[in-house]
Amino acid sequence: MIMKRLISGGTLALILATANVTEAGAVARKPVAPGEERQSYTVTVDEQGVMRRSDNGEEVSYYGTNYTVPFAYSYRALGYLGRDRREAIDRDIYHIARLGLNAFRLHLWDAELTDSEGNLLDNDHLDLLDYMISRLEERGIDVVLTAQTNFGNGYPERNIDTGAFTYDFDKCNVHENRMAQEIQERYLMQLAEHVNPYTGRSYAGDRAIIAMEINNEPCHSGTEKEVTAYIDRMAHALRKAGFDKPILYNVTHNPGVTTAYYAAKDIDGTTYQWYPTGLVAGHERKGNFLPAIDDYTIPWKKTMPGYDRLARVVYEFDPADVLYSHLYPAVARTFRKEGFQWITQFAYDPIDLAPYNTEYPTHFLNLVYTPAKALSMMVAAEAAREIPRGADYGSYPQNTRFGHTRISYEEDLSEFNSPDKFIYTNNTPTNPADTSGLQQIAGHGNSPVVEYSGSGAYFLDRLENSDVWRLEVMPNVTVIEDPFGDTDLKNTKVIATSAAETMRISLPSLGMKFYYKGIDVGNKTSGQATEGKITVMPGTYLLQAASPDFPAPDRLGRGKVAANIGLTEYAAPLTDSYPVTLLSRKEADPALDVNMIPEAWNYRLESLDLGWDAPKFYELKTTPDSDGITVLKRYVGDKMARIPEEIKLNSLHARFIEEAGNHKSTGIPEGTMLSLTFINGATFSAPVRTDSTGTANIQVNELMPSEGVIVPAPYPTMLARLTPTTDGKRGEMNEIESVTLTIPQKKGVSQNILIERIWVE
Repeated sequence: MIMKRLISGGTLALILATANVTEAGAVARKPVAPGEERQSYTVTVDEQGVMRRSDNGEEVSYYGTNYTVPFAYSYRALGYLGRDRREAIDRDIYHIARLGLNAFRLHLWDAELTDSEGNLLDNDHLDLLDYMISRLEERGIDVVLTAQTNFGNGYPERNIDTGAFTYDFDKCNVHENRMAQEIQERYLMQLAEHVNPYTGRSYAGDRAIIAMEINNEPCHSGTEKEVTAYIDRMAHALRKAGFDKPILYNVTHNPGVTTAYYAAKDIDGTTYQWYPTGLVAGHERKGNFLPAIDDYTIPWKKTMPGYDRLARVVYEFDPADVLYSHLYPAVARTFRKEGFQWITQFAYDPIDLAPYNTEYPTHFLNLVYTPAKALSMMVAAEAAREIPRGADYGSYPQNTRFGHTRISYEEDLSEFNSPDKFIYTNNTPTNPADTSGLQQIAGHGNSPVVEYSGSGAYFLDRLENSDVWRLEVMPNVTVIEDPFGDTDLKNTKVIATSAAETMRISLPSLGMKFYYKGIDVGNKTSGQATEGKITVMPGTYLLQAASPDFPAPDRLGRGKVAANIGLTEYAAPLTDSYPVTLLSRKEADPALDVNMIPEAWNYRLESLDLGWDAPKFYELKTTPDSDGITVLKRYVGDKMARIPEEIKLNSLHARFIEEAGNHKSTGIPEGTMLSLTFINGATFSAPVRTDSTGTANIQVNELMPSEGVIVPAPYPTMLARLTPTTDGKRGEMNEIESVTLTIPQKKGVSQNILIERIWVE
């Protein structure tokens, strides 16, 4: 394998702290190794399933993300765009570190790492993986690797047959097939023994790779005994190769064999996922999802033998299809209540692909292109490290404050406010806990300490033992098309632009006439503030009150609270240069907004257009594969579109019809309910009884407190679908969050219901 030691400097304003800049403008890369201190301890799991440092016994708490550039679509797409993949990794990992994340997880595409016999291939994918791990470790970010996916490398494109064993076995048979097991053993052993040339350590010997998950979302077809035997065999292969760190296994898939997972002798932890807002909506979701994030239900936690002896790891989670910036800390709070010590979101978008959101369109996260969401991750990371394991902060809306964290649906705000850190995702009126003691500010929008006219994120870090501050400003961003719809590399969803913006900074150590100086590559800006105001372009700056003469960089050291960030570093996209294709937007249906959509795979809702003079009808067709409920939920309006306060709530209505055109209804099942959910999270419901016109008319006094239905359905399927009945008050018209129609379902019983409209008065 040829080691690639050079990355282009180009037009990207990027200087890495460990790089030497040559006269030619290239960056000479030396092999990277984390500090000896990190290699002095491992992460272990005690008899109570608690992850601890081996050197001092302290509990660990990790929060971070997944990132997939070495493999599959990301790898190919960066090639389509002509990007240097190592340079791309450097920029993205810089931003991941900039957000204060300390955890990275990735499921490896065995389809691109092995041959048909399970031998590890010495190829560009492995080299990129090695390189990425080294860069993560240099930033102080620990790693969990999932050894295999056992599926193809195509999504969202066609699979490419690489000759790997992956394509020789079905995913639901690969774990039980004896020949496949032998191949997997060989692969796992070679993976654990592989020496990373950038760190000089094997994966088994690298203590910053804290654990290995055997496979991603397994699909078992065998008996419980066979499943347990498979897990033990794979774990033994890793141990034989010298992997003495925690081994993990997924327990949220194949509920019929869950007991078999816990019966395995040599695993140390269990892995979980959570998609509380569902997946693959095809459009941006809106509404108050906080009541649905109060609990993460693990049905077997009180009955499963061995549950408490195994560590709990979140390998993937995301509130998918949303742009809100207040949900990540709520998820972290709930995971910590259930004892999780490793929490990694799926997935961080590479900066070069983020404008198009093509990698996994149901997800969208990037510091430049989703600044508020990214800062919400930063808040969540702080919260996850601060919240005690097992802490319970109650139910919504009482649980919107925990530790130094505050979240708000109405303000779309995540906020972390400690004596030394002040982080916020949107405009906030909150004063810092201790302005004079602040060491770090990170924000989007305005606050009492920073007023900013731009739309990107910004960071202020006080340099160690000085009154000098480091300011970093991201580009402006504009969403021009729903990023969760159809995507391709010719259809820009979000653009990033460089523009001069005004920033007013109010910090005691700077005063109102401080001096500033640009320090990233090519940034020659300098000047003095007027009444605390300066004009800045995206880039990195030094600020100080003393004089316009700044100390030399080697005398300033690094930021006190951002110790893994180099003083002059900056990474940004090629701004103002993306092709923009504006697609015509379909006219919105005034009777049924885009949030009223099917929320299960076994039914569909279709709009029936019977002519220009006919009312709009909707046909709900169901063929359930199990007993349950069908839910139609219409959001009345989000936080920016409330009904005027003076209009009072009188009644709730739904109109059903027996026949429309050639379509006939099977009738409304007994037990159908109409519900109102209010912004305080309380749900009030009444049974549907139709009059002679097919209309259900429910008066306010008929609405009774009830359980709420979580819509969209969360994933995985083990999770509860209902929120508990609360003592929240019944609100008025301007406090209505959504109207919900809940229809009971029987397995195999088809239903066809015609609906004209649902409304409140």
